[in-house]
Amino acid sequence: MADTALLFIILIPLIGAAVAAMIKPVAVARTFAMVIAFLAFALAVVIALAVEHNAPVRWGIEGNNPLSIPEIGFGVKLACDGISMWLVLLATTIAPLAILAVGKEINDQSNASSYYAWMLLLLTGIIGTFLAADALLFYFFFELTLIPSLLLIGIWGGPARREAAGKFFIYTFAGSVFLLVSIIYLASRAGSFQIDAIIALAHSNGANALTQTELLWCGLGLLVGFLIKTPVFPLHTWQPLAYAEAPITTTVMLAAVLGKLGTYGLIRLTLPIAFADPAVNESIRHVVVVLCLISIVYGGLIAWVQKDLIRLIAYSSLSHLGLCVMAIFASNTLSLQGAVMYMLAHGLSTAALVMVVGMIASRTKTRNIDEMSGLFAKMPVLSTLMVLFVMASIGLPITSGFVGEFLSLQGVMMAYGLGATIIAATGMVLGAIYMLHMVAKIGFGPLKVPENAELTDVCPRETVALLPLAFAVLAVGITPTPILDSFKPDAARLAKIDRAAPVATPPAVEGFFGQ
Repeated sequence: MADTALLFIILIPLIGAAVAAMIKPVAVARTFAMVIAFLAFALAVVIALAVEHNAPVRWGIEGNNPLSIPEIGFGVKLACDGISMWLVLLATTIAPLAILAVGKEINDQSNASSYYAWMLLLLTGIIGTFLAADALLFYFFFELTLIPSLLLIGIWGGPARREAAGKFFIYTFAGSVFLLVSIIYLASRAGSFQIDAIIALAHSNGANALTQTELLWCGLGLLVGFLIKTPVFPLHTWQPLAYAEAPITTTVMLAAVLGKLGTYGLIRLTLPIAFADPAVNESIRHVVVVLCLISIVYGGLIAWVQKDLIRLIAYSSLSHLGLCVMAIFASNTLSLQGAVMYMLAHGLSTAALVMVVGMIASRTKTRNIDEMSGLFAKMPVLSTLMVLFVMASIGLPITSGFVGEFLSLQGVMMAYGLGATIIAATGMVLGAIYMLHMVAKIGFGPLKVPENAELTDVCPRETVALLPLAFAVLAVGITPTPILDSFKPDAARLAKIDRAAPVATPPAVEGFFGQ
């Protein structure tokens, strides 16, 4: 049943998107989209339970696959291990909550039904990327997310939505060109688009082995495509504008989930391919470490001086994900565990913070920090939840952010030494400064809001959207061990793959999807 669920968890939101586009009443379209997103979550739970007991779960990899083109080595092949399992759970948890949080700024428009259709298509692309075991299929879903993201920003976004959508498209499409060229070249050499076959080729030292030059250029192509999507300095300039101009619930998906496609791609493709040769490994690693350190410090400093709350979160994400990418490229078991946990924690806290900012903005009619203060006395429930999510974002103990940051820094210390770790740790210090500054600025002091503000606490719909995230933030922070244990074998195998010298036979890369 679980292997079939891999196929249906992609088909259900895909079909749901087509149906939602034909539904005219907005309330019906919204309810339908929520049901579809919740069904995807239920299937994700089924898959997760199967991965826990029989890791990994696969569909279409073995036997006769009716959805394949043997002549080019392509097939609809899906797989889920301990790492992708948690990212699918993250996406399917946030999607229905984001749909629930959609406010009247979208629902009052005549084309609101289409908004929900594009949200479901975005969810389809995200899930498909996390589950693809074929590199061409991975690329298809990776690119599929571009279409709904572009339209969600360009149609329902703010005053500068066209500029934001255009910049988003140019950056991500350009990066995808490098990604596609690398995938096609590697597949042509491996004789198959299957990810395991491509990794086996990268680690082979036989007659068909890749040279250092080939590994370097293919690794760089993959790297650029994924770093833009994450993003990392200096490939990040699309991010603040896209986050600020997109509708709030679209920003939730962009900030909390879409960026994880980049970090996941680094784990699934870039590491085992580019790191197959020690010389290529070191060349790419040094560049990435420098860019990540710049991202951490630069993102934190720019977030500190932001007036727009959404832009603050955007630059905060740049800083946080800089440490996450740095931990991925540290490539030891501890750092990879920390990076995956960091991805989950960042997704939860960022989704919640963006929702809270959207709720505040809908009441105060502004996102400018200087135009509001003293709100917490008027919004006790919303303020309590906001403080909790801020604590998770800056990585305080018993919240989801602590374990990921701590393990990532430990892994970074093991790989890069004390100097790089100290610079990376400044991101935590800066994060505490700008987040607490934001809380103090808008929450305390004399009441100051625009004249047209309508100050009310959270409504039942908003409470239902935020409470699951609050529970998840605390649950992950208090009991992280079962989560870490669930993907520790996958992290250990990945670390072993990346550290190993080139070998002659594919079994040396055994473990990616259990082959």
